[in-house]
Amino acid sequence: MYSALRAAMVVVLLLLAGGGAGARTVLDLDAARQPVALADWGDYWVDTTGSATLQQVLRLGADAQRPTLARGIYPLKPGQVLWIRFSVPAAPDAERWYLKLPNAGLDRVTLYTRQERGWSQQSAGDRVAVADWPLPHLYPILPLAVSAADASYYALRIEASNSFSTPLQFVSESHLSAEQQRISLLHGIYFGLLAMVVIFGWVSALVMRDIAYFWFGLFALLVMATVASWVGVAGLHLWPNDPVWNDAAEYVLPVLSLAPLVVFVALTVSLRARSAWAFGLFCALAVSALAAAAAAGVLGSPRRLEVSLAAIGTLSLASVAGMAWSWYHGDRFARWLLLAFSPMVAALPFPVARSMEWLPLGFLTQHGMQLALAVTLPALFFLLILRSQERRDYRRRLTQLDQVDPLTGLVNDDVFAHRLRTLIERSARFDHQSAVVLVDFTNMHRLREEFGRKAVLEVLLRLGGRLTSLVRDVDTVARLGDARFGILIEGPVPTDRGAALGSKVLARLIMPFSRMPQGLAVRPKVAVALVPAHGETPDEVIERLDGLLKGAPPDNRKTIFVVDSMPAALPSSEPMT
Repeated sequence: MYSALRAAMVVVLLLLAGGGAGARTVLDLDAARQPVALADWGDYWVDTTGSATLQQVLRLGADAQRPTLARGIYPLKPGQVLWIRFSVPAAPDAERWYLKLPNAGLDRVTLYTRQERGWSQQSAGDRVAVADWPLPHLYPILPLAVSAADASYYALRIEASNSFSTPLQFVSESHLSAEQQRISLLHGIYFGLLAMVVIFGWVSALVMRDIAYFWFGLFALLVMATVASWVGVAGLHLWPNDPVWNDAAEYVLPVLSLAPLVVFVALTVSLRARSAWAFGLFCALAVSALAAAAAAGVLGSPRRLEVSLAAIGTLSLASVAGMAWSWYHGDRFARWLLLAFSPMVAALPFPVARSMEWLPLGFLTQHGMQLALAVTLPALFFLLILRSQERRDYRRRLTQLDQVDPLTGLVNDDVFAHRLRTLIERSARFDHQSAVVLVDFTNMHRLREEFGRKAVLEVLLRLGGRLTSLVRDVDTVARLGDARFGILIEGPVPTDRGAALGSKVLARLIMPFSRMPQGLAVRPKVAVALVPAHGETPDEVIERLDGLLKGAPPDNRKTIFVVDSMPAALPSSEPMT
């Protein structure tokens, strides 16, 4: 009986709704399947003048209206207004229902509700202070007067900057509360991540003394404000009583954030060092971004949208071009910056296409850029840390250029001699023996002729790394010549361990090299001395070790030599295989 009465009521509503008696999707506020979409249940009409009143809309005939779109774009030109009429069949009123328009960028939405004494109205949107909304929220949510006995009739007036594609959805109070808690959790995580990036960026600017971190932090801060404006968090929490700025912020902040971005790119890829005019051009682009942001704030729709899109497109292309140009001219970090910005570049077309009325409101058009920023900003901060580390190493090498070998990064012969002197003095003071090792590679000249200079330089670099990995932090590895290395090993070293030390060094050096030409093998000779037993001055120790290495016959297959502990006029040797 109840189902028959409900079906009869639906037929009556179809006849009274003004949209004809064609087959429509019946609006059924079912709490089990939320949100409930309006689909084609309502009727829409576009007011081309923007001045029609509610009474004029109510007097429209059926031929002037069309069924609402389940999905799609309502084309609206500047100054036009979209009217949607719909009715809600009798539904259980155990809890309140709301009309939800999940788009924080709507200019103004006014819902008219028919009552016994006329029509009531309630408004929300950017041009209304959020504090004055019927339900202050991230986007317009308007309460419905649902009756369990009778149908309810509504008229919705929508003002949008250019087009309207926001789905009209109906949600219950319990569903809205649960959804709000989920959104608050996600926003807390998201904006917490962005805030952490901003704070770390500015703290790093002070610690690292690098101005690039400051501009990165400013860019991240403006990006955070931009996203907050897009999703409605800023309008709800930051400026709930300023509808003018709330309406302009979504156009001004994206352009304003590009000013520190272009400066950040110019500093990170060292444009000033490569080209003064290119750096000056980027500074001029930053100033133009400020001017475009000011224009977007002053102009009205649709001019502010045109200025915003033009500035975003131009400055984004300029930033990408600057990074590509620096990469082409040898900046090794420019390609990684391009990779970090690639999510933003990939996501940018979706909101632009929505603004140009090419795509309706959807997940990618609404949230794609937010997800891209959540990946890009931490990646940029990580790259800045790597860049700072490399520059610190570079400055350290410059300050120690007279103390290190430029190829291997090991200390040179002057530092080796100084440390050998202190090693001898320390060993004598503590009454123990320390070890001094010299390594000569006898076939470097032949390898250079056979495999080329580049391969030999890479071999020398790897040999230095092998020797460094072999010793402790307190020990010293130095490059003493084109094919000679020296090692200082802090004691105490047992007097009978000289040959064992030589064998350990030799075994590490003759291991094959990966990713090197076939047949490339080094032939080292190792000489070991204990100090101060085998010499009380650096010159004496080096002379005895050098005599061992040079005194061996060319066809001698012995590769390890230990200085005899007994003093002698000429250095003797104890050959070890």
